[in-house]
Amino acid sequence: MSTTYQIKKIHTLKNILGLEDDLYRDMLASFGVCSSKELTQAEAQVLIEILQDKISALQKNNYKKYDEFKGRDDNMATPSQLRKLEVVWADISNAEDKSATLRQFIKKQFHVDDLRFLTKARASQIIAVLEKIKLQMCLKAI
Repeated sequence: MSTTYQIKKIHTLKNILGLEDDLYRDMLASFGVCSSKELTQAEAQVLIEILQDKISALQKNNYKKYDEFKGRDDNMATPSQLRKLEVVWADISNAEDKSATLRQFIKKQFHVDDLRFLTKARASQIIAVLEKIKLQMCLKAI
Protein backbone atom coordinates (compact mmCIF):
# COMPACT_ATOMS: atom_id res chain seq x y z
CA MET A 1 0.00 0.00 0.00
CA SER A 2 1.18 3.50 -0.80
CA THR A 3 2.07 5.79 2.08
CA THR A 4 0.00 8.83 3.00
CA TYR A 5 2.93 11.00 1.95
CA GLN A 6 2.92 9.40 -1.52
CA ILE A 7 -0.84 9.82 -1.84
CA LYS A 8 -0.61 13.50 -0.91
CA LYS A 9 2.30 13.97 -3.32
CA ILE A 10 0.37 12.31 -6.17
CA HIS A 11 -2.65 14.54 -5.60
CA THR A 12 -0.51 17.66 -5.30
CA LEU A 13 1.23 16.88 -8.59
CA LYS A 14 -2.11 16.04 -10.21
CA ASN A 15 -3.46 19.45 -9.16
CA ILE A 16 -0.35 21.29 -10.33
CA LEU A 17 -0.74 19.68 -13.74
CA GLY A 18 -4.46 20.40 -13.76
CA LEU A 19 -5.24 16.81 -14.77
CA GLU A 20 -8.88 16.13 -15.40
CA ASP A 21 -10.35 13.32 -13.34
CA ASP A 22 -10.90 11.04 -16.35
CA LEU A 23 -7.24 11.25 -17.37
CA TYR A 24 -6.10 10.70 -13.79
CA ARG A 25 -8.36 7.64 -13.47
CA ASP A 26 -6.96 6.29 -16.75
CA MET A 27 -3.44 6.67 -15.36
CA LEU A 28 -4.44 4.74 -12.24
CA ALA A 29 -6.14 2.08 -14.37
CA SER A 30 -2.85 1.52 -16.20
CA PHE A 31 -1.54 0.29 -12.82
CA GLY A 32 -4.63 -1.90 -12.38
CA VAL A 33 -6.12 0.16 -9.54
CA CYS A 34 -8.97 2.62 -9.10
CA SER A 35 -7.46 4.72 -6.32
CA SER A 36 -3.99 5.97 -5.42
CA LYS A 37 -4.49 4.28 -2.04
CA GLU A 38 -4.47 0.90 -3.79
CA LEU A 39 -1.04 1.45 -5.38
CA THR A 40 1.96 -0.33 -3.93
CA GLN A 41 4.76 1.91 -2.68
CA ALA A 42 6.81 1.10 -5.78
CA GLU A 43 3.88 1.85 -8.13
CA ALA A 44 3.16 5.08 -6.29
CA GLN A 45 6.79 6.12 -6.69
CA VAL A 46 6.64 5.38 -10.43
CA LEU A 47 3.45 7.47 -10.78
CA ILE A 48 5.07 10.32 -8.83
CA GLU A 49 8.08 10.24 -11.15
CA ILE A 50 5.83 10.26 -14.22
CA LEU A 51 3.90 13.28 -12.92
CA GLN A 52 7.12 15.10 -11.96
CA ASP A 53 8.52 14.46 -15.44
CA LYS A 54 5.40 15.98 -16.98
CA ILE A 55 5.77 19.06 -14.77
CA SER A 56 9.44 19.38 -15.69
CA ALA A 57 8.61 19.16 -19.39
CA LEU A 58 6.01 21.92 -19.02
CA GLN A 59 8.42 24.12 -17.09
CA LYS A 60 11.10 23.68 -19.75
CA ASN A 61 8.62 24.99 -22.29
CA ASN A 62 8.07 28.11 -20.13
CA TYR A 63 4.53 27.02 -19.41
CA LYS A 64 2.74 29.05 -16.77
CA LYS A 65 -0.44 28.06 -15.00
CA TYR A 66 -3.59 29.00 -16.95
CA ASP A 67 -1.66 29.54 -20.20
CA GLU A 68 -4.16 27.22 -21.86
CA PHE A 69 -6.68 30.10 -21.62
CA LYS A 70 -4.61 32.52 -23.74
CA GLY A 71 -6.65 32.16 -26.91
CA ARG A 72 -10.13 32.46 -25.50
CA ASP A 73 -12.69 35.26 -25.82
CA ASP A 74 -11.42 38.80 -25.12
CA ASN A 75 -13.93 39.50 -22.36
CA MET A 76 -12.79 36.49 -20.30
CA ALA A 77 -10.17 36.77 -17.55
CA THR A 78 -6.59 36.57 -18.73
CA PRO A 79 -4.12 33.96 -17.47
CA SER A 80 -2.19 36.68 -15.63
CA GLN A 81 -5.38 37.81 -13.85
CA LEU A 82 -6.09 34.23 -12.76
CA ARG A 83 -2.53 33.82 -11.48
CA LYS A 84 -2.79 37.16 -9.65
CA LEU A 85 -5.99 35.98 -7.96
CA GLU A 86 -4.24 32.89 -6.67
CA VAL A 87 -1.20 34.84 -5.45
CA VAL A 88 -3.24 37.41 -3.52
CA TRP A 89 -5.44 34.66 -2.10
CA ALA A 90 -2.35 32.73 -0.97
CA ASP A 91 -1.20 35.85 0.88
CA ILE A 92 -4.43 36.19 2.87
CA SER A 93 -5.58 32.59 3.23
CA ASN A 94 -4.32 30.34 6.00
CA ALA A 95 -6.09 27.25 4.64
CA GLU A 96 -4.06 24.23 3.62
CA ASP A 97 -5.86 23.79 0.28
CA LYS A 98 -5.77 27.36 -0.98
CA SER A 99 -7.18 26.69 -4.47
CA ALA A 100 -10.28 24.97 -3.08
CA THR A 101 -10.95 27.75 -0.58
CA LEU A 102 -10.46 30.37 -3.31
CA ARG A 103 -13.07 28.63 -5.45
CA GLN A 104 -15.43 28.47 -2.46
CA PHE A 105 -14.92 32.19 -1.77
CA ILE A 106 -15.56 33.16 -5.38
CA LYS A 107 -18.65 30.96 -5.59
CA LYS A 108 -20.10 32.29 -2.33
CA GLN A 109 -19.29 35.98 -2.82
CA PHE A 110 -19.48 36.37 -6.61
CA HIS A 111 -21.67 33.43 -7.71
CA VAL A 112 -19.11 32.09 -10.19
CA ASP A 113 -18.47 28.34 -10.08
CA ASP A 114 -14.83 28.32 -11.14
CA LEU A 115 -11.97 30.67 -12.00
CA ARG A 116 -12.23 29.59 -15.64
CA PHE A 117 -15.60 31.30 -15.96
CA LEU A 118 -14.53 34.74 -14.73
CA THR A 119 -14.75 37.73 -17.03
CA LYS A 120 -11.98 40.33 -17.09
CA ALA A 121 -14.18 42.81 -15.24
CA ARG A 122 -15.20 40.33 -12.55
CA ALA A 123 -11.60 39.15 -12.09
CA SER A 124 -10.51 42.77 -11.62
CA GLN A 125 -13.24 43.27 -9.00
CA ILE A 126 -12.21 40.17 -7.10
CA ILE A 127 -8.53 41.13 -7.20
CA ALA A 128 -9.42 44.56 -5.81
CA VAL A 129 -11.49 43.00 -3.01
CA LEU A 130 -8.74 40.55 -2.10
CA GLU A 131 -6.09 43.28 -2.11
CA LYS A 132 -8.29 45.39 0.16
CA ILE A 133 -8.63 42.44 2.55
CA LYS A 134 -4.86 41.95 2.43
CA LEU A 135 -4.28 45.62 3.24
CA GLN A 136 -6.69 45.46 6.19
CA MET A 137 -4.91 42.37 7.49
CA CYS A 138 -1.56 44.16 7.26
CA LEU A 139 -2.92 47.20 9.09
CA LYS A 140 -4.31 45.00 11.89
CA ALA A 141 -0.90 43.37 12.26
CA ILE A 142 0.74 46.73 12.93
